[in-house]
Amino acid sequence: MEEISLYRKYRPHNFDNLVGQDHVKITLMNAFKSGHVSHAYLFTGPRGTGKTSTARLLAKALNCTNLKDGFEPCGECELCKEIGEGRLIDLIEIDAASNRGIDEVRDLKEKINFAPTRSKVKVYIIDEVHMMTKEAFNALLKTLEEPPAHAYFILATTEAHKIPETIISRCQRFDFKRITHKALMTRLGYIAQLEGIVAEDQALEAISKYVDGGLRDAIGLLEQLTLDNKLNLERVQGLLGISGLSLLENMYGALMDNKTKEALSIVNELHIQGSDFRQFSHEFIDLLRNKMLEAMNADNRRNVARAIKMIEVFQKAQLRLDSDIPQLALEIAVIELTNNLEEFQTLRVETRVEQKPAEATSEKAPLKAAEKLVERIKEVSTAPIDLTMENILKNWPRVVERIRTPSLRNSLKNGKPVSLDGAELTLQFATNFHKDKVFESAHRIELEGVMEEIFKHGVKAAFLVKAVEMKSVVADEYEPVRERAPDPTPPAEDSSAVDEALEIFGGQVME
Repeated sequence: MEEISLYRKYRPHNFDNLVGQDHVKITLMNAFKSGHVSHAYLFTGPRGTGKTSTARLLAKALNCTNLKDGFEPCGECELCKEIGEGRLIDLIEIDAASNRGIDEVRDLKEKINFAPTRSKVKVYIIDEVHMMTKEAFNALLKTLEEPPAHAYFILATTEAHKIPETIISRCQRFDFKRITHKALMTRLGYIAQLEGIVAEDQALEAISKYVDGGLRDAIGLLEQLTLDNKLNLERVQGLLGISGLSLLENMYGALMDNKTKEALSIVNELHIQGSDFRQFSHEFIDLLRNKMLEAMNADNRRNVARAIKMIEVFQKAQLRLDSDIPQLALEIAVIELTNNLEEFQTLRVETRVEQKPAEATSEKAPLKAAEKLVERIKEVSTAPIDLTMENILKNWPRVVERIRTPSLRNSLKNGKPVSLDGAELTLQFATNFHKDKVFESAHRIELEGVMEEIFKHGVKAAFLVKAVEMKSVVADEYEPVRERAPDPTPPAEDSSAVDEALEIFGGQVME
């Protein structure tokens, strides 16, 4: 008999053996019982959590000729056996990583209309579907929305965010979760028992934590680390670079007690053993997280703050582990956590001052003079100014310069204060344009705020426009038109009107 890997051998062949995905299992079972199976599904989640295995179970249930309880594949009929052995021609598994283009999707669309060869329905399982191109997704869209009655689609991916929303909206989506440590240990213990492997509980626990919720990886490590049908913790730790719980606790205790030498000796021990410092950092940060949550539940704020500080320092250390000296990053983290580095900085500064007393003394005089000047400027700038028309005219440039909005500042430059009645200040403008700009609610609030800031007194702004006299230039219609000799001297221009025009429209007088 052909020898196959344990993870393939112990793939779930029915819904009862599907581990750690009860929410998916119950929903699919109810769909078969009610007869409302969708034509398209999207399975998404971390690797090794059972997406492809569930897709094959779904294909079995759709084609099984002898379903149990209305949903469970029998596993004994010819179609169930062919699907289990990967021989059924009507179960098409496509690897989207290598068949990602529009040509492959066009080929699929041409063949999908053909009826199944032997089974009840055709099932298309597209793995790593997020690798398909945009054009391929667009070509698949219509087929996915209205497939033939004999065709079902199951899309599997680890990166659902890369799939277009138009595709997701046409599928029933199931999010596969990471499998818990307890469920992983139970499954590994069950497989070890069937295979005759004598496995220590601590070894199984170490594997279940290392794989981070992936059952396929856990079963693969169980097979890889077993020697002479025995699996012990020492072998698991040695090959995976996993640190023992006691070592992690010792490091935590040394840091909490500020025992620098003890903590550094643990780092040195890890280096001598050839341990993976990145894996140790990952495990230690996980331990610190648990300690932080325990302290939070106990309302021990001091330990919570201490744990957060340790996590931050070791996360920074993780980023520096690619150094030529691998243990250096952890040694720096230990020293930083067990010593008050602020005191070191103070000592360095004091040492420098002691070495150069003359320079320090000579610098004090100009520093004191500068400080006094700053204080004087603050006193002058913050001193209240009486709200009088004379003071307003004197400080008006200061008001304008403090305006932050450029358009408002420009309009205020084209106006001037003309009268003060109590707290009401009247501003005069040459044109309605500038008056209306300042009259806008936001601009008016900004102006009054600056006035109050300078004069320490509330001011309400009022506005008026300077009247401009326009002389008539229409000739008397009854006056006969007479030809006049050209005047050698041009008429004198009205300088005030020219100035106003330049002020309104901008520009300059051309010769």
